[in-house]
Amino acid sequence: MKTQLAASSTLSLLSIFLPLHAAETTLVNDSPASNATALVPTAGNGGNSLSVAEWANVDSPPNAASWIPGTTGVGYETSPNSATSYSALLGLDLRAQMQNRSTTAYIRIPFTIDRAALESTQTLFLDMKYDDGFVAYLNGVRVASANAPGQLNSSSAASSNNSDARALEFEQFDLSSFISLLNDGSNILAIHGLNDGATSSDFLILPRLIATDTLPPVWPDLQLGTPITTASSPVALTHAPDESERLFIVERGGRIRIWEGGALRTFLDLRSSVNTNDSGGDERGLLGLAFSPGYATNGHFYVNYISSSSSPRGSTVVSRFTVSPTNPDDGIETSEEVILVIPQPEPNHNGGQINFGPDGFLYIGMGDGGGAGDVHGSTGNGQANDTFLGKMLRIDVEGPPDPGSPYSVPADNPFLLDPQVPDEIWAFGLRNPWRWSFDRKTGDMYIADVGQYEWEEVNFVPASSTGGENFQWRRIEGFNTFNSGTQITKGTSTDPVFEYDHNAGSSITGGYVYRGQEHPRMNGIYFFGDYNSGRIWGLQQDPSGNWIDRQLLETSLRISSFGEDGKGNLYVASLFTGAIHRLSDTRGEAYLQVTSASFTPAGEAQIGFGAEIGKQYQLQFSTDLQSWSDVGRASRATDFDSELTGTLPGIAPAEAYFRVIELAD
Repeated sequence: MKTQLAASSTLSLLSIFLPLHAAETTLVNDSPASNATALVPTAGNGGNSLSVAEWANVDSPPNAASWIPGTTGVGYETSPNSATSYSALLGLDLRAQMQNRSTTAYIRIPFTIDRAALESTQTLFLDMKYDDGFVAYLNGVRVASANAPGQLNSSSAASSNNSDARALEFEQFDLSSFISLLNDGSNILAIHGLNDGATSSDFLILPRLIATDTLPPVWPDLQLGTPITTASSPVALTHAPDESERLFIVERGGRIRIWEGGALRTFLDLRSSVNTNDSGGDERGLLGLAFSPGYATNGHFYVNYISSSSSPRGSTVVSRFTVSPTNPDDGIETSEEVILVIPQPEPNHNGGQINFGPDGFLYIGMGDGGGAGDVHGSTGNGQANDTFLGKMLRIDVEGPPDPGSPYSVPADNPFLLDPQVPDEIWAFGLRNPWRWSFDRKTGDMYIADVGQYEWEEVNFVPASSTGGENFQWRRIEGFNTFNSGTQITKGTSTDPVFEYDHNAGSSITGGYVYRGQEHPRMNGIYFFGDYNSGRIWGLQQDPSGNWIDRQLLETSLRISSFGEDGKGNLYVASLFTGAIHRLSDTRGEAYLQVTSASFTPAGEAQIGFGAEIGKQYQLQFSTDLQSWSDVGRASRATDFDSELTGTLPGIAPAEAYFRVIELAD
């Protein structure tokens, strides 16, 4: 009996090829503005008793005569001459109905889409300018929200404020998973607009709904594995650029540990030199580790720690150490060569991450020195010209040093010609860059900067950058003004690419872009989390260059660090428990590929294939590639490598084809 194999899916498979130019269909527009109607619900106009199904669907609401006609945007403005005025955006003014009366407005925006556009739609994005919150419905189904309370009613208010400056920028929400809700013909985008208070001086809801024929971003079904090991207060995870498979774990108390093959051992012990006991608690300690690009031959590695012995006590120290030439698992404590000592005015906001860039230079991320609001000096350390605090530094520690110095300054550092700025500074305006990294494939830099009272942020620096960015702390927190009196005088003002407010978490921990081989859906995504909430997000760019984010996991971890090993696998550490978990996807690299097969003349078949954990699969056969029949029982995969067996009914045919299908849930 001849046999042929195929692994396939009843679900749509994503192509790796994208069109060079995406065709966009604007379904709801901001300019020219789309038609809209609005209602500020009251008992008198019947709005208080409306259900979502009555006002958010295509059919007209029962009190349609009470709705106010106009165009998007919807809201009001009491300061039309202000720098952040919404007046020019308003097509439907609700000041008379809302101010001092209500925090809720219902908005209906009808639109149509023809069959050709509907059939070609692959992605659907909702762009929103809003002050202060909203819940969006597509044909009656909730599809997006921001700053919305847990329970909605006709008198609900926004759960948080969205600043006027931030409201003037579109925020994008990916609705691609809701494309099936679109009708051929008439549709409705309905929005429950939310202000943070009835006495607010302004309010804005301005949507834009865009369909494209490009494929949506691919996201993994992120999994948190059982702990691979447990360390004492882990704050950094990394690997050496050698052929080993060791994972190096930095413990805040002063040890660097090696995890390999299920065993944990000590690589370096600096507990006698590291300051962890002064007030400030868990922000001091041994904070960073970076291996020289030439580590395999020179044995150099670098650490960043808060010193208990240097003068002044509590300073940041960056030092070089050397590994034993006879034992690759033994860093020599007495080989320390101090590279930098940076005094710290407070016990927190120390930064601590150090990394070698693709250029071979050492980058050092420094916090602003601590104290709420960056209160040191007239401008705060983030913008001060005379301190390394609140900066990203860039130095050459592997080449010939400058005279009288243990390092040299790269000849292309951005502020070399500015006599007011130390040559080592590469970028300004950081508050506390708690974990930052380079994309090992592209060289792009991702910086997670911890916020003050309201906003956490991710900054992106492309590999093509020549430095000189100013991330604007303390003037700006996220996209929002924190201290309007702080002037930006050095570098190029650079906004973050992502922010989240303190409803989602309150202390960001930066991660890495996945470049491993085992989980293709994770490839190219920047993974990061929040120390306090335990949430883990992914961030990536779509084909048009827009940044798209998604929350991928809710955990109970106190996320202190992410890390990657030599193969690009990602890990996450929890500070208090010390647990270190590996991150993975439910799909492996062999997903829907046949990995093994065996047959007998009697028609017995055994097929091994790459599966997605949790999905159900069925083995099928055909004699003509046209009609297919089930063989054996369907089975739910519990691992990446799965197997199905079955026996053909009756007498085995001379030739048969087999395939595995993934069953829709």
